[in-house]
Amino acid sequence: MGNWILFVVCWLCGAIFLGMGVYAWRLRDRPMNFWSGQQVPRENVSDLSGYNRAMGKLWGAYGTVYFISGLAALWQPVAAVALMCVLGTAGAVALVLVYKKVIEKKYLTK
Repeated sequence: MGNWILFVVCWLCGAIFLGMGVYAWRLRDRPMNFWSGQQVPRENVSDLSGYNRAMGKLWGAYGTVYFISGLAALWQPVAAVALMCVLGTAGAVALVLVYKKVIEKKYLTK
């Protein structure tokens, strides 16, 4: 039973991040925000659709961490929790690095 609960929780988290990615990529008509509470002005983005597509890929990739952990939870729940902790933490660091080093440099004008 605990395996299924962990599976469902991981997949719900993954669905939230994947949903953010789809929203940024397909539905957002203004720049997708990365930092909480910080708005990205439209005039600071050189290519709005490219920026939002990159943000969608970023959030979608982070969501896959939780989908993979959820699948692992069905067979090895302890390994799934360890995987989620390691990949979730490393993924959060990777989110910031990719945003700052790649997306900001490519799409934002100062």
